[in-house]
Amino acid sequence: MARRKAGKPIKRAHSAGGVVFRRAPHGPEVLLLQHEGGKWMLPKGTIEPGETPEGVARREVLEESRITNVRVVADLGEERYFFFWRSENTYYDKTVHYFLMEFTGTEEPRPQTEEGFIACEWVPLDEALARIKYKETREIVRRAQVRLSEAEVSAGGSG
Repeated sequence: MARRKAGKPIKRAHSAGGVVFRRAPHGPEVLLLQHEGGKWMLPKGTIEPGETPEGVARREVLEESRITNVRVVADLGEERYFFFWRSENTYYDKTVHYFLMEFTGTEEPRPQTEEGFIACEWVPLDEALARIKYKETREIVRRAQVRLSEAEVSAGGSG
């Protein structure tokens, strides 16, 4: 439960995003975005009135990485975290709903520079876990890793 600190307001925020993966010879790779501040993250954005979490996840993947050919494979659940936004002098209680999405296209991802992204990279799951600094987001990537290893086993892969 969020606590008020020094009388500052707490706002709830709801977003959705995707763990986008592609199949590579050495195993699945996931798409990470690098923000100009240096942090690596997953595509995600705010759920607007009338939108579904899955629709927002698809939109944000398209907007932030410019890739279009993705299909939702699984629901990865939610991450929840708290942060303080100095410019608004407000605490946020944020929930992000993630989906595992397979990239089925051939186009190269390009970062949405208008939103401060400077790079998009496909990286192996272990490297993604090492690059992502937020523990809640690493947990989402771990869930994706479990789903992908289960899919390999059920598809008769070497997993």
